[in-house]
This record gives sequence, C-alpha cells and structure tokens, in this order.
Amino acid sequence: MKIGLIDVDGRNFPNLVLMKLSTYHKTKGDTIEFINIMKTYDVVYNSKVFTYSKDSDFSVSAREIIKGGTGYYGSDIFKKILPIEIEHIKPDYSLYSFIKKYKDCAFGFLTRGCPNKCNFCIVPEKEGNIKAYADIDDFLDNRKIAILMDNNVLASEHGLKQIEKIVDKKIRIDFNQGLDAKIIAENPDIAKLLSKVKWYKPLRMACDKKKWYAIC
Repeated sequence: MKIGLIDVDGRNFPNLVLMKLSTYHKTKGDTIEFINIMKTYDVVYNSKVFTYSKDSDFSVSAREIIKGGTGYYGSDIFKKILPIEIEHIKPDYSLYSFIKKYKDCAFGFLTRGCPNKCNFCIVPEKEGNIKAYADIDDFLDNRKIAILMDNNVLASEHGLKQIEKIVDKKIRIDFNQGLDAKIIAENPDIAKLLSKVKWYKPLRMACDKKKWYAIC
C-alpha cells in the first residue's frame, strides 16, 4: 500500500504518532512518506497535536483519510487511540531526519496520564490517571539524548525509577512538558534525584503561576 502522512502542526518538531505509524507500515512492506498532493494514496493519516493548528485544507487523493490527535478536541476524533501493536512500536526516527537539531534524539513517554484535574488541561480526560507506559530502552535506539513528553512523570513510582535508570545510563534528557513544582518542593529526595540528571535543556516547571495551584 501507498501511505501518506500529514503533520497538521507543521514539521518543525517530530510527531511521535507519525513516526510509529511509519515503522508499522514499513514492517508490512508498505511505502510511506509525507504527502505529495500530486500523488494518490491508499491511506492518508492526519495527526494534529494542538487545537489552534489549522486543519489541512488542500485536496488529498486517497482511498481513506484517517485523522487523530489531541488537536481534534471536542470531536469524536479526539477519542481515537492507536492500536496496541502500533502504540508500543519503536518510532521511525528517519522520518524527521531533516530536522538537524533533533537528529540524535529519541522521543517517547515513560508514563501516560496525570493524577491532577486541572481545568485547563485535556490530559486526564484523554489518558486518565497516571500509569506506567514504557521503559526508556523501548524507544532509546542507542541514542544518548531523549526528549520525554510525560505530563507528570514525578507523580509515578515507575517514572522515578526510570529517571534513576536514566541517571545510571548517563542519558541527556528533556521533559518538554515540564515537571510538577509542587512535587519537587515537597520531596527533597526527588529534588536530589533531579540534581543528578544530565539535562539536554534547562529543567522547566509545569505549573508556573501560583493561582494554578488551587485548581490543580
């Protein structure tokens, strides 16, 4: 089959779902690429992370078009999840090899969900309470840098054990969704653990306004 991909948010940051879909279809012998509007495809996948991203409005020639992602919040599309055989597959990092600053980075989640109920966040609705999701080795692919997209990794025992493993492996990491400032402030052992991490980018806090503490 001929598979086309559309990264609705633009191709400035690797889309994890599209990388997993790429691996899955390549293992089945399918051809896969970002779409060329001059071509016809059997299946085209639209992935949208952010609600503010404008959906693609160009004409696509395909037998089937499948949309998914948190960016479709408010519609039935938002509730879609990847089949288990794709969800835990190793991403195809070659798909975004043209983004030079990320060419040596792995991408993934150690945990999914969040125990908080912040009224500005859709994570609890889509993913539920926090749960163990993956081991760092599942998607590291022998790389020394990992961009981790967990929403509240410090609230998970599994997440903390994974951070200990990351420290032991001397991997440079970035939690690009930020870390829970309350948990760090209330747990000196966690703060000490984080001080041992080799950070790829400066540590960022997920909750940086005092008024948010009352609603999270």
